[in-house]
Amino acid sequence: MTENTLPDRQGHVLKEIIDVYTLTGQPVGSKTIVERLPNKLSSATIRNVMAELEEMGLLQSPHTSAGRIPTEQGLRYYVNGLVEVSQLTKAIESKLRDKIGDEKDLKHALHDASALLGQMTGCAGLVWAPTQQEEVLDQVEFVRLQGERVLVIMVTETGQVENRMIFVPNTVSSQDLKIAAYELNKVIQGLTLTEARGRIMAALKEQKMMLDKVMDDFIMGENKTGTDLMIAGRQNLFSYPELVREQLQQLFHVFEEKKLLIGLIDQMHKGEGVQIFIGADCPLEVAKDCAMITAQYGSADKKAVGTVGVIGPMRMNYSQNIALVDYTARILSKTLDNLSKGK
Repeated sequence: MTENTLPDRQGHVLKEIIDVYTLTGQPVGSKTIVERLPNKLSSATIRNVMAELEEMGLLQSPHTSAGRIPTEQGLRYYVNGLVEVSQLTKAIESKLRDKIGDEKDLKHALHDASALLGQMTGCAGLVWAPTQQEEVLDQVEFVRLQGERVLVIMVTETGQVENRMIFVPNTVSSQDLKIAAYELNKVIQGLTLTEARGRIMAALKEQKMMLDKVMDDFIMGENKTGTDLMIAGRQNLFSYPELVREQLQQLFHVFEEKKLLIGLIDQMHKGEGVQIFIGADCPLEVAKDCAMITAQYGSADKKAVGTVGVIGPMRMNYSQNIALVDYTARILSKTLDNLSKGK
């Protein structure tokens, strides 16, 4: 039987079991379901339905209890068709808008978003900064440091600042660097770094500038953004007994090693709207005992795109957390646009 053909009675019982399980974390018995269903059914009838759902692979029975808990397959069915997404209260919406939407600095807004998601969901709140390579550039500066090191300061139209280190021979003077910045700013303003690359290379060939090495290191240097991650509420995950401490420590190590997140970000960027990853669906191997809810946020023109979400136990409150992640993504999108307009 496919997920789309589950009879109403079985769907109602499965939904009630998962609703209770996500709140308590304990196996759910037939008596509890009898009390929750609007159309009263006998405990014997409920037990028969639960047995049928177990045969389908949607429920399982722990050895120590007569109750049932959902399987990964059961949770996927639930989030794909049974869950009723909560309507956030006006107070929660106002708190998110006031704390995130009023920020004048993008980085602060992202930190606030991750912290609030951690507090409100009891999970770990995750926010990936917008991919800098797709941000619209405003200006670039070069600052000579010690030896051959030169600091590149890139400022985007949203006010985001990225520093990148390049190496330039000492034979290139500070005055030469100023000339390079001047020439670059004429070319890159209003473009993303990707869009600017072609024009910069064409300008180099046409003008035969003596700063080819500086320009080349700048435009072809490693793009370290797109893995900038803000995570808050990680301590919340240690309160769930089903999440093994050693596995959580491995998970947080992966978050710290941001280079390992590129594949995860790519996976999340493939979809639109809210995405839910349960158990084996999670793009990270070390998160196979967890669930993730993510959503993209970005500027109206989609030139700056980031991801916001939560990670927690598979029995997280999907109804509430889907609504929180979706609303937070919309607030961050509006914040990005406001910052780009200088509001």
